[in-house]
Amino acid sequence: MVSKRVPPLFIALLAGLAAVALVISIGSNMGDNDQSTDVVLDEPGEYQQPGIPTNAPLAGTALGNAAVIDMAGKELDTATLSDGRPMLINFWFSNCQPCKREMPALQQAWASYGDKVRFIGVNTQDSESITRSFASDVGVEYELVRDPDGRFVTANGIATFPTTLFVRADGTIVEQVAGEISVDDLTRALSELMGA
Repeated sequence: MVSKRVPPLFIALLAGLAAVALVISIGSNMGDNDQSTDVVLDEPGEYQQPGIPTNAPLAGTALGNAAVIDMAGKELDTATLSDGRPMLINFWFSNCQPCKREMPALQQAWASYGDKVRFIGVNTQDSESITRSFASDVGVEYELVRDPDGRFVTANGIATFPTTLFVRADGTIVEQVAGEISVDDLTRALSELMGA
């Protein structure tokens, strides 16, 4: 009797088909018998993992209070910031490029509206010396404070930088702008703030 040799490629093909059939069989049996799944991808729900940070919606709410540090190194309660004028509060830090790009517009607005609106720049990360040096380099002359512990940022739900708040004299936030603000948006928001 003559025996024929089976080619190795044919054996490998049969083994692969058997493995695929086994995986399909196991998968379909598990689906039929196991009704408790940990993850369902086709039903709506809440995503709990960290995502893209966003600011809390603040328009119509009271400005959150916390202690910040003025440029003389003295602690200042933000509840005392209002001096009877509405406020523009801008959250920034020196390595934030959009923060840097918008500062000339803020300085220009302060030069035009600073007697009617209190401008406060809140540095969220830098030391006093870096804050001073950076402000000098970009020509900022309006009031600056520091929030090195993030208490003021946290009290107001700020997660993105820059963010600018427009606050009535009574402490109510009337508008927030997340991201780089333009001269036109500043002019519009300040006009509305002073009319409020």
